[in-house]
Amino acid sequence: MARRSKRKSRRGNSNTSMLLMMAAVVVLVVVAGAMALKPSQREQTHEQGQSFSVEDYRRDASRFTGNVYRIEGRVEHIETLGNDRIVAVAVPGNRQERLPLLVRSGAAGRVNLTRGDSFLFEVECCTGHTDDQREVKGVLVVRHVETK
Repeated sequence: MARRSKRKSRRGNSNTSMLLMMAAVVVLVVVAGAMALKPSQREQTHEQGQSFSVEDYRRDASRFTGNVYRIEGRVEHIETLGNDRIVAVAVPGNRQERLPLLVRSGAAGRVNLTRGDSFLFEVECCTGHTDDQREVKGVLVVRHVETK
C-alpha cells in the first residue's frame, strides 16, 4: 500500500510567522523594563526639544505615551501585518539593538521602506491593545517617514 505524505500549507506557515512576529512585538513592548542597553547609545530628539533615550524607553515605555519623537534608524527587518507593517529599526550608536515600529498603511507616504536603508521616522508613543483587550503602553507608531 502506498503511503501519502502530508504537506503543510504555505498559508498556515505564513499565519504562524505573522502571529509569532506580533507576539514578539508585544513581548518587546511589555517587557521593555527588563531590557537594558549600553550607555553609549545616542539619544534621538523630541519635536519639542526633549530627547528620546532608547535605554529609558526600554526601562519604562509607558511614561513616553503621548509624546512625538524623530528617530533616525536603519531598517533591519520588515514584517507585513494586514495593510500595516512592523519595522525593526537599528538606531545609530548601537546597531545590535532593534526598535519595533508600527507603520500604519499610508504613513510612509511615497517613501519606499527597504531593508538596509536609513530613514528619519516621526513616531508617536501610543497605547494599544492586544487581541484579548489587554492594554499595552509605549507602542511606537510611525506618523511620517523621510529618507535620510
